[in-house]
Amino acid sequence: MTELSLNNNSDEVPLPLVPVVFLLLDGWGIAPPSEANAITSVTTPTFFSLIKNYPVATLDTQNLGLNDRYYVMGTGCSLVDQNKEDTAARLVTLTSLIAEAGLKQIKITESERLAALTHFFNGRSDNKAVGEDLKILSSETNDYAAKSRLTILRLTREIVRAVEGEKYNFIAAVIPTIDLAAATGDMTAAQAAVVAVDKSLKKIISAVLNKQGVVMISAAGGNAEKIKDLGTDLVDKEMTNNPVPFIIVSEEFKGQTIGLAEPLNNDLSLLAPAGTLADLAPTILQLLKLNVPVEMNGHSLID
Repeated sequence: MTELSLNNNSDEVPLPLVPVVFLLLDGWGIAPPSEANAITSVTTPTFFSLIKNYPVATLDTQNLGLNDRYYVMGTGCSLVDQNKEDTAARLVTLTSLIAEAGLKQIKITESERLAALTHFFNGRSDNKAVGEDLKILSSETNDYAAKSRLTILRLTREIVRAVEGEKYNFIAAVIPTIDLAAATGDMTAAQAAVVAVDKSLKKIISAVLNKQGVVMISAAGGNAEKIKDLGTDLVDKEMTNNPVPFIIVSEEFKGQTIGLAEPLNNDLSLLAPAGTLADLAPTILQLLKLNVPVEMNGHSLID
């Protein structure tokens, strides 16, 4: 595989990769195979195909809480004074920069991630940006298994619809199914969620590639890779601090790397983190051909 780079000295016009889809598979963390790892204990053919054929890395989550992780992803800043009341007013966010460029964007998720993907991702702001749409799904059933199946089908359908509608330059979508399943402490439910997400991933990737777009896959944090503490044998329902995957998928980037060797036997746990969650916003801006502001201390992963 060759090293991935968007910088060159040729006369070629930079690639306008539209739509750019930022897909978060919350709960998909990176850890060595074990009896506590619901992700490595099932077959995920779509995920394995992606890490074999496209640039892949892992990212450090910096031991933050869930909402702070979304805050970091949306602001591109790993170090922000969380105590200053005027922080949100001073922040430059991914959402605001996309809006200022006159581009259309949509955020898609289910109600459990509403605050994370809106308020916190937008720098703790509840102001809706110009050209920003929201699609928040919920299920009325109290049956977790039924709700999980229904929600992932609806999320997948809405993401594909947004891609195929050719209305949006940027689509931020969160599928928290794996995280929510792992939070029950049920290994079987977590395994089923991983399989379901892998199947949905195939549909989403296919839709984006058909539109000559690009998909950035990551997660706010892991959970299903550690269903129990192997030391105490107690169930662990909390989001982990393990690294999360980063994969960038498009026809243009196929066969390239992010300056890294291919993971041995597709085991991403053997890779040292190549960056942090703060690097996601600058990477997205580069894909959208927008300048990365000095206020962001994250760095593009494909620079």
